[in-house]
Amino acid sequence: MKKIILSIAVLTAFVISAFTVADIWANDEKTSTVKFELPGHQGSFSNLTININFDKTNLAQSKITANIDVKTLKAGDAKLESHLLSPDFFDAEKFPKITFTSDEIKATETGFLAKGKLTMKDSTKAVELPFTFTEKDKANATFSGTMTVNAADYGVMKKKADKPGNDKVLIYLEVPVKK
Repeated sequence: MKKIILSIAVLTAFVISAFTVADIWANDEKTSTVKFELPGHQGSFSNLTININFDKTNLAQSKITANIDVKTLKAGDAKLESHLLSPDFFDAEKFPKITFTSDEIKATETGFLAKGKLTMKDSTKAVELPFTFTEKDKANATFSGTMTVNAADYGVMKKKADKPGNDKVLIYLEVPVKK
């Protein structure tokens, strides 16, 4: 009888540990920032919605899913913003969201790396997002990351042979979160 009870206890502990999920963090859309920079222009997006299941001690169970409303693009010039939202660039009416979904998160020497898929317009590409995770206390933290994408790969810009690198966009993320 003792062996049966012990076996059931061990099996129960194993099953529970197999379904342990990472900590769930919620962002504040108003304080989260997504900024971008490309040759000659800079701007930002707002209304970042993000689901973060992250535990730095359990990265295998961690996952990040994020969406940006393309129509929130700000570039400091109404005419430029209108042009960037047009079918020539983001085509915001047809493709209203930019999305990122992580497939894997691993630790690095300087923080973490989220490998996943980034979708803009009708193109989805594998990307790597290096980020840091800074805990202020047990319930508050900040995710910060920077990555570079080639906008032409997503059909957002056209590559120009006479201007190599003009389609490289630097993206900065600053996401305060709470448990």
